[in-house]
Amino acid sequence: MLAANTLEQKLLALEARYDGLLRATVEGIIIIGTDGRIESFNPGAENIFGFRAAEVIGHNVNMLMPDDEASRHDGYIGSYLRTRSPKIIGIGREVIGRRRSGEHFPMELAVGEILTEQRITFVGIVRDITKRREVQRMAREREQELRLVIDNAPIGIFTSDLIGRIGTVNPALIAMLGVPAAEIIGRNCTDFAVPQDHERFAQTLQALVRGATVPVCELQWRGRAGALMNVAAHLVLVHRPEGSSFVIGLVVNQTEQVESEEMTRQMREQLAHVGRLTTLGEMASAIAHEINQPLTAISTHAQACRRLIASGNADLPTLADAFERISDQALRAGQVVKRIRNFVTKRESSRETVDVNDIVGQVLDLAEVDAREARVALGTELAGDLPCVFVDPVQLQQVCLNLIRNAIDAMLPLADDQRVLEVSSREAEGRVELVFDDRGGGVPEHVRAELFLPFFTTKESGMGMGLSISHSIVAAHGGTLRYSDNDKGGARFIVSLPAVPE
Repeated sequence: MLAANTLEQKLLALEARYDGLLRATVEGIIIIGTDGRIESFNPGAENIFGFRAAEVIGHNVNMLMPDDEASRHDGYIGSYLRTRSPKIIGIGREVIGRRRSGEHFPMELAVGEILTEQRITFVGIVRDITKRREVQRMAREREQELRLVIDNAPIGIFTSDLIGRIGTVNPALIAMLGVPAAEIIGRNCTDFAVPQDHERFAQTLQALVRGATVPVCELQWRGRAGALMNVAAHLVLVHRPEGSSFVIGLVVNQTEQVESEEMTRQMREQLAHVGRLTTLGEMASAIAHEINQPLTAISTHAQACRRLIASGNADLPTLADAFERISDQALRAGQVVKRIRNFVTKRESSRETVDVNDIVGQVLDLAEVDAREARVALGTELAGDLPCVFVDPVQLQQVCLNLIRNAIDAMLPLADDQRVLEVSSREAEGRVELVFDDRGGGVPEHVRAELFLPFFTTKESGMGMGLSISHSIVAAHGGTLRYSDNDKGGARFIVSLPAVPE
């Protein structure tokens, strides 16, 4: 009797444990008999299907299925019982369920068989995968959208492995290179670059893989028939969830932009050259006078030598002194011509590291001709130990000379003793500045907005291109040219250029 009680207690404990397990499981657990009727329906199943257990127990399990599947379900059970050939027993699969509301939803179903001496039952474990399906659907949509974006992007896009071997390409890149996708995929990115860019691209890729932030890589690529194109490639390292990595490349064809920039540069240089010629033309009278002075002195000394020789009283020391004076004056004239030739010679723009004080000195040698004729005093206040600037020296000379000549013209109405132009240099927050202060009347407030526009002038003569050209030259060097009034009531022009880091 005691043994029977003990066995019964164990069975009750086991049943309680089994019942607790069914209630605690979030998955739906449904037990049916061979007739298809529901015998057990746990709380997880209630939450999934919306039925209470009392509503379904004793009813055929096909009430939880769509109509088309429900009509075949009993046949599946009968077939299995006859043949013992499982089609779904022990196999998890995705099927469609039906809730109490009639709503159909996706679910995972795993079916197991319980064999006892008395009977056979089947247990089904159900998991609602509606949210998973929704996430998958959204992921597919995002993937399709991304694919559409990539396929319709106006820039070239490719993926590659970590050594640059191309895996996928978009239509824009195919069109850019002018070769079929099959001839691009599997090849290395460097196969399309000109030889001199191979090493630079490889180094950029290696730095990216090491985790460095890399700049946009500007390269020359060859497309179909060897056509050269200038491209900018932005590389991004992407890490997959499982840990592997790949590279995405965004490629922009800059050929037209580069050609346009080159054309703009050439036009700017041509305009600057025309500006220098125009300036020289405006200075022609003063330059002629400057050259005429040494030529007159040469002529005077030469005539004196001739008279001495003709008189028969010439002595070597006197002649030597005269010839020395002739040589000095010839050198003086030659220096004037050399400065003019250097200033107006048409050449390719060439930038170098220079001291702005040296530029000012060279410009004052040229400007002194105009200043002397206009009776303008030139003063300088040049700071020592200035950082250098990286510029085209001749173009910076052109800017300075234009500003000096404008200042001279502005002071012509003044009395001679008031005509003073100060040129100074200084360092200001990582930049080097040249300041030109005159004592003219300045620029009227209402026209200052137009000061640097082409063809604007306050003079009675002139084309109005000097300040416009100067402004564009300074801007092309990464600098600024600005105007303000000074404390003498005149004009102040400031040329500000980036200093070369020490």
